[in-house]
Amino acid sequence: MRERSLELFGNEKRLDILTGTKLFAPGRLTLATLFAERIPPPLAYERVGSGGIVLVIENSDTFETIRRQLVGDCGQVGYVAFGGGHAFEASVARIASLDGVTDIAYYGDLDNDGLTIPQRANASAAALGLPPIRPARGLYRLLLQHGVHGPAPRPLETLEAERRVSWLPDEGRCKASDLLAGGRRLSQESTGRILLRRNRSWRDDL
Repeated sequence: MRERSLELFGNEKRLDILTGTKLFAPGRLTLATLFAERIPPPLAYERVGSGGIVLVIENSDTFETIRRQLVGDCGQVGYVAFGGGHAFEASVARIASLDGVTDIAYYGDLDNDGLTIPQRANASAAALGLPPIRPARGLYRLLLQHGVHGPAPRPLETLEAERRVSWLPDEGRCKASDLLAGGRRLSQESTGRILLRRNRSWRDDL
């Protein structure tokens, strides 16, 4: 798409902008009409085993920490992927090219962005026939138990907070909703290597 955009407009990002306007509303112009194709960004991942689970980690340090924990003791996890924040909303499409994927588990920060990312990525995954993106239940449970509270950019309204946490496992929703409504957040870096080594309950659903 960006190559075609440069060819047509002299600006490789012009089509990025135009596709979000009424010009590309249903029944109007399409990328196919312009002989263009939207290419999802690359998805960084490492194969750690033969299982069918892709475990997607939002941030880079936690990706490396969890990858090291799984090497040689991977359970049902076949791939560990680096989500890269909001980039995963598009790069999730790359999972379709991985062999043997039967389950996609996601672990991110417990905050507005961290919960929005997998829910938006689910729409792309569903369109491609991929498995639903589910929360990595054990990791979120550990984060809620041991996470270091920090300030969020803003508190969420109660209904907004409840909508964000609706994707989480039932047992963690109430505590997570109170956290967001109170203007607080939990960074996934709270579940560091020492905690993951000491408390192996995070592997229960992996």
